[in-house]
Amino acid sequence: MPSRIGTPTLEGMPDEIQCHILGFLSYNEIIRCALTCLTLYNTVKCSVELQYIIELGAQRLIEVHPRSPTASLADCLTILRKKANAWNNFKPIATDAFRVKTLCDLNSVVHRNIISCTPSVHVDAASNTVDIKTNSTCTAKVVMNPNPVPHTYRYMDESQDIEVIITFPIDADSDGFKYRISFRSISTGEEHPLSHGSRVVGGRAACSEAQFIKIAVAVFDDRLAVYIAGLDENRGPCWSLHVLSWQRPGQADDLCVIGDGTELLDIRFLVKEKLIALSTDGHIHLYDTEDPSKAPRLHARFMMPVHGKLGVFDHPSNFHSATSCADLAVPVDHWIWATNPADRVISVTWADPSSMYIVSARIFFMDVPSTWFDATSEDGRSVKWSSWGPQNSRLVPDERFGMQRRCFFGVGGSRVVWAGPVADRSDSSFQLYMTDFNPSVVARGIGQVVRGPTTSVSTYLPFVEVAHDIAFDAPLWDIKLDEETMVVFTRPTIESEWKMQADVFEM
Repeated sequence: MPSRIGTPTLEGMPDEIQCHILGFLSYNEIIRCALTCLTLYNTVKCSVELQYIIELGAQRLIEVHPRSPTASLADCLTILRKKANAWNNFKPIATDAFRVKTLCDLNSVVHRNIISCTPSVHVDAASNTVDIKTNSTCTAKVVMNPNPVPHTYRYMDESQDIEVIITFPIDADSDGFKYRISFRSISTGEEHPLSHGSRVVGGRAACSEAQFIKIAVAVFDDRLAVYIAGLDENRGPCWSLHVLSWQRPGQADDLCVIGDGTELLDIRFLVKEKLIALSTDGHIHLYDTEDPSKAPRLHARFMMPVHGKLGVFDHPSNFHSATSCADLAVPVDHWIWATNPADRVISVTWADPSSMYIVSARIFFMDVPSTWFDATSEDGRSVKWSSWGPQNSRLVPDERFGMQRRCFFGVGGSRVVWAGPVADRSDSSFQLYMTDFNPSVVARGIGQVVRGPTTSVSTYLPFVEVAHDIAFDAPLWDIKLDEETMVVFTRPTIESEWKMQADVFEM
C-alpha cells in the first residue's frame, strides 16, 4: 500500500519558510495570520523582518532612503520604534543653528537638508542658498513688456540634480503661446544627461498683447508639470497645463489641458501619477498623469466651502520617492522613511477670506463614489463639499495663530506644527504645538485626541496634539518640517539689523 502523506500546512513548515511566505503579505494581513494560532504568533513575534513590516505599516511609512550598509534590519527596527515613541511628549532636540543676512521668502526642508531662497524670474536669477539639497518652487507673475523679451523661470530639485529652465515667449500670437523647457544639471552646469535636450512646448495660454504671464512648475521623479496662464485675444483669462516625462524622448509637446475663465492658483504632485491643482472658484482639481504620452485627465473637482483670488497648497512641493533619494547618503541613525502618500496631509490656505484647511490626501487616492459627483456641474466631475469635505478635512480656527497668520504653521507627512503665543506674555515669544493626523497615532491616543467638529464649518478629521513647553523669544518667521527634522526660522535683531536664524531640531 502506498504511504499516505498528510496535507502540508503553513504552521507545519520550518520557521524560515513561514517568514518568507508571510513576508509577501501586508502588515495587517500578517497580524491577522499571527492571531490564528500560537505557532504563527511566535513566528511573527520572533521575526525581525516581519516585525519591521508591521511597524512600517502601523506607522503608515514607506522606505525612501537606501539603507546604510552598516545598519542591520534590527537596527532600523529599533530606530523606527524610537522615533515613534519620541512623539509621546514632543520634545525635539536642537542640533544645529545658523544665521543669514536676509529674510528669505521660500524655505523648505527634506531629509535633513535646507534651502532658503527669494523667488525671481529674471534671466540670471539665483537663489540665496544656505544648503541646497532639495527643491524650491513658487507661482510667479511676470509683467510682459510691449515688445516681449525672453523671460526665464527657474526651478531646482537638488535631490535629482536638476534645474528646469523655462524661457518664454518663444512665439506669441493670437493662436498660441510657445515656450522652451531646458534641463540642466546643477552640479555640472551642463545639460542634464537624462533630459534628451530642450523642448519647445505650445499651448493656448496667452496672446501677444498679454500684459502678464503667470507660471508654476512642479516635478516628481520623471514627471514635469508646467502651468502657463495669460489672456486670450478677447482679453479673457486662459491657461494651459502640460505634464510630460522630462526623461523620455520623442513625446508630443502639444498634449495639454486647456482652460478658460477660472484660473489655477497652485499645482502639486501627490505621486507622479496624480497631480492636484487649486483653482480660484474653490476647487481642488485631481488630474491623472499616469501616462505622460497623453494629456492629463481630470478625475474630479473637489469643491471647498470658501475660495478667493489668493490660495496656496502649504505642503512640501515635492514628496520624494526611493528613486529621487537613491543618491543621498544616510547615516545609520538617520530617518530613512517617509509617510505613505495616502496618509499625508495637505494644507489649503486662502488669503481672502482668511481660512486654512488641513486635508487628508487619502481622498485623492480612493475611488470616488458615483453618487458624490454633482450631475448639475458642467461636465459632471465636481464633488460637493458635503460629500467629501467634513470627514476628510479639518478647519483651523483663526485663534490658533494669535499673531500674524503668515508663518505660524509647518506641514510635513501627517504632522502639522503650530505656533501660538505664550500664556501671560504680551511680547513676540511663542511656543509650538505638534498635531498629528496619522490614524495609527490617533488610535494609540498619543497626546490629546480631538474628534469633535470645528464650529464655523463642521470638519471632523481626527488628530492628536502635544504641546512643546519651551518658549521661543525671537519673532517667528517660518516653520518647516519633514519626518525627521523641524526647522524654526526666527528674525532676531542682531547689531540693529534683522537677521534670519534657523534652529534645527531632531524629531
